[in-house]
Amino acid sequence: MIAARPAAGPLVGYTAGVVLALYPNLLPRSVPMQLAVIAVFGLFGALLGALAAQRFAGGGAPSGAVCRVTGQVTAVALAVWLLWQGAVRDAADVAAVSPAEFAMLAIATIGAPYVVAVVRTLRVRARAAALAVVVAASALALPVTTADAAAQQSYQARFLGIDSPTPGLRVYSALSDGSSPAVRAEIAVDRLLTAGGLDRRAVVIAVPTGSGWVDPYFVRGVESELGGDSAIVVAQYTEQPSWQSFLFHRDAAAESTVALIEALHRRAPSARVYLYGQSLGTVGVVAAQRRAIAFGRPPVNTLQSGTPADVPVTGPALLNASDPVGIWSPRLLVAPPDRAATTPGRATPRPPWLPVVGFLQATVDLLGATAPPPGLGHRYDEHQGSDLVRDVGLRTRI
Repeated sequence: MIAARPAAGPLVGYTAGVVLALYPNLLPRSVPMQLAVIAVFGLFGALLGALAAQRFAGGGAPSGAVCRVTGQVTAVALAVWLLWQGAVRDAADVAAVSPAEFAMLAIATIGAPYVVAVVRTLRVRARAAALAVVVAASALALPVTTADAAAQQSYQARFLGIDSPTPGLRVYSALSDGSSPAVRAEIAVDRLLTAGGLDRRAVVIAVPTGSGWVDPYFVRGVESELGGDSAIVVAQYTEQPSWQSFLFHRDAAAESTVALIEALHRRAPSARVYLYGQSLGTVGVVAAQRRAIAFGRPPVNTLQSGTPADVPVTGPALLNASDPVGIWSPRLLVAPPDRAATTPGRATPRPPWLPVVGFLQATVDLLGATAPPPGLGHRYDEHQGSDLVRDVGLRTRI
């Protein structure tokens, strides 16, 4: 027998929040992550339910029928989540949710409002002690973040140190190398020419992400396709997390890449240039391609990987079916995504779109978009590099 029940308004609101949290999403989602999403959505739902009850119906405990219906609705939503996650995980070749994990999810989700109601009946001191236990347990459950050696390396060092079976020439101009995009571009071209980059079969401008990172899978793809007879040149434009750069410094990617391709064509007009960018780097690809066409020296080929939803696709592109970056935009609040998958990655299903809900779920998926292996989420494999320069390899082999 339940010793205490939550008020009707918060219980109904919590249940509505849980249903939204359990709606199908793009990526395989761990049970701890799903519990966190349920907690956030459920809390907002409960608050809205409490406000609505005060405004229209007054407070009070719910009837037994309300408790049963909200419990049944939550159980159905949990079952739908399990079935959808099963389909997504199977397509992604990820282990299924175990019975123990699902039991933990179900018990925590259904029982949470009743536990809160019981805690609220305790004296203030006991309630504070219970809160301390919950906070301590939550802290212990959080993943421990350590500053490993790789995280301490500069992105320039990471790029130059990428392990490849057939390493080619790599040039990286960091923010510390110059005070402006034009200066950094000149330095990058200086290093490229000094190292004999024009003698390589392909000169590739790789536009980094907002943090300055270049995907190792792309580098290995280029170098494997050409047997190391390649030159990849990079000019860093910011060193902030990509999402911050995308929101506040998007023009920096375009300005930097345009400066680099102008400097390269000015000093080596016969160079056969290839353009590549991933995520925010695709902004630089679009800008540099347009600039190169304007002065009559279009790139040999371009490739955009994981292009954000509001960035145009102007040539060959890769987009995983499960990549939320490719569909996320405020437009998703009122309209379904209009960008289809264009990659040989894992063919995971896309969830049915609902107004607002689709936007919320895609927003949550952004948090874990780079965690999966290549072929899932915002992660791409060696096809990026090999597809970009394949025409060079084919000409040589023929």
